[in-house]
Amino acid sequence: MVRPGELLDVLLAGGRRADRATHVRVLPARPGTPADWPTWADPDLVRGYRALGVERPWTHQAHAADSAWTGRHTVLSTSTGSGKSLALWLPALTAVRADAAARTLDPGRIENVTRRGTTLYLCPTKALAADQLAGLDRLLVAASTRDVKVATCDGDTSFEERRWVQEHADVILTNPDFLHHALLPQHRRWTRLLASLRYVVLDECHAFRGVFGAHVALVLRRLRRLAESLGAHPVFLLASATTSDPAASAARLIGVAPSEVTAVTDDGSPAGRRTFVLWQPPELPGGDGPWSDLLPQDDPWATPLPVPAPDRSPADDSGSPDAARDVPAAAPTPAPALGAEGSGPLGTGERTVAEADERPRRTATAEVADLLADLTAAGARTLAFTRSRRGAESVATTTRAHLSAVDPALAGAVQAYRGGYLPEERRALEAAIRTGELRALATTNALELGVDIAGLDAVIIAGWPGTRVSLWQQAGRAGRAGADGLVALVAREDPLDTFLVHHPEAIFDTPVEATVFDPTNPYVLAPHLCAAAAELPVRATELDLFGGARAGRAARRAGRTRRAAPPTVRLVLDAPRTGLAADRPARHRWRPRAGRRERHRATAGHRRRRVRRRDRAPGGRLRAPGPDVRGRRAAAAGRRGPGDPPRRGARHLGTLADVHHHRDHRRPSRAGAR
Repeated sequence: MVRPGELLDVLLAGGRRADRATHVRVLPARPGTPADWPTWADPDLVRGYRALGVERPWTHQAHAADSAWTGRHTVLSTSTGSGKSLALWLPALTAVRADAAARTLDPGRIENVTRRGTTLYLCPTKALAADQLAGLDRLLVAASTRDVKVATCDGDTSFEERRWVQEHADVILTNPDFLHHALLPQHRRWTRLLASLRYVVLDECHAFRGVFGAHVALVLRRLRRLAESLGAHPVFLLASATTSDPAASAARLIGVAPSEVTAVTDDGSPAGRRTFVLWQPPELPGGDGPWSDLLPQDDPWATPLPVPAPDRSPADDSGSPDAARDVPAAAPTPAPALGAEGSGPLGTGERTVAEADERPRRTATAEVADLLADLTAAGARTLAFTRSRRGAESVATTTRAHLSAVDPALAGAVQAYRGGYLPEERRALEAAIRTGELRALATTNALELGVDIAGLDAVIIAGWPGTRVSLWQQAGRAGRAGADGLVALVAREDPLDTFLVHHPEAIFDTPVEATVFDPTNPYVLAPHLCAAAAELPVRATELDLFGGARAGRAARRAGRTRRAAPPTVRLVLDAPRTGLAADRPARHRWRPRAGRRERHRATAGHRRRRVRRRDRAPGGRLRAPGPDVRGRRAAAAGRRGPGDPPRRGARHLGTLADVHHHRDHRRPSRAGAR
């Protein structure tokens, strides 16, 4: 097994690949600062954390948990692997257990009959939700608590399990997509959850940026509005990577003022030494084909061009045009010799197309496969991040091919991890990399977000991930739990990647970006406001939740909803003119246009009303006709003849013996033909 200090030597191959490392930066280790457990924390949960090896929380964990317990919206923005989950779950689970204990103290008194507090956990990916569920199960088993029911509910959950979650679960782990498509439109089935909602946990909230972040922000506003209509006022707990101005980003995400959000940014967790290498693949030796030796050294199209020298006539000191005209013309300058002037600017002698300064370089995918094979053969546990699913599969396949030539047993220790796999396959790969059964995973950014995979030695990043936040998130996978780690950023054949690996100050000496998104984007706001009106009528006093507090105050002060509303909301409020929404006094309802489905339902209802009264049961439902009715209809069918069309009411019920259930109802049966 390779030691952490030897990982860089393995990467450099004993100096044979030293020219590919453009920069090496060693990030020093950081000691941890512990704190005491909060006095309000549940003793059983504290005992469970200690059984899992957490004797005392770190300072940022205790600070964030205290802020959430006092009822303030809290965002925790610290480095990867700093234990943000403890700060989120400690107040949430303590509140759930406190409500359960209050009901069991004196269950016979009616004032003790209250709803148990619930917690809703939201994360960008299903892998992160499954990882958090496994961590909560370990905690509750270690704490010997059986009164907290935790479950995941997403698109993979069956309807039977979903119904159990609606009726019994205390902590529900899901994602914003399920919240938008299933929970909010059917919020009456989730009344128990929404009416007793105490905490809403948003994990990895830095991923909610751009248009996706705007959608998530409006979904959270709709969630807040439904919960407040049922009397609940949940506290939002947000966990984020190290970003710029996390309080403002969190406030914009949940729709409150920045002063109502407490930001915890001082990281008190320990961190091991991390070696960061910027890597540029080598140049290709002219080409990979057998014809590469036949290519000329210079570009044959770079032909020297004879350029005449410019005519520079001397002028009189007076600078008058007449004086310049009296000066005899200079002798013509002879043409320069062949090759004296190139294709560059005049008079410079440069040949800009003679030959390129750099040849094409090796692809980042092939370079990462070689590095991953060397680290795996040395015994290191490694993650290789790629930019696409195809890249992950290519890196894994090439790495296995390299390892098969060394040791066929090592080829099975490398797999690919990406979206598109079945949930069972993803869970099996995550468990295998945790236990050490797998030594390397070639993955997309699916493993970038908070999946707790401890014990990794190295991380290889194929190409610039797009933001510094994503870069440090992926780099944080190496050396978790205070161990040393190695990170290598391999540049692609891209101008930005080439610039960054040659200018390390743009990576290490520049602060990370802020999370940017715009919830007032009219193209995003309009459908969400219509969806909110479909869930619950939108009142004029609720417009500030969607369009800003300033516009909402202006609307209330002016007393006119449409004119005083913000411009993006006004576009949606004008929808009654086009038939999209029904404008009622002080509130707006959703009124969809009549489409094909609505017209079909109206036609079917008209047909159902034409069914004979004797074919209806006393309760109003259709019933099968009795023997006397069937006999009369059979006799009537015999009198009509096999070719005559049946009666409309009988055909609608489908009870005639001489008519098949077929589109052509005139087709007679065999019995009718006889």
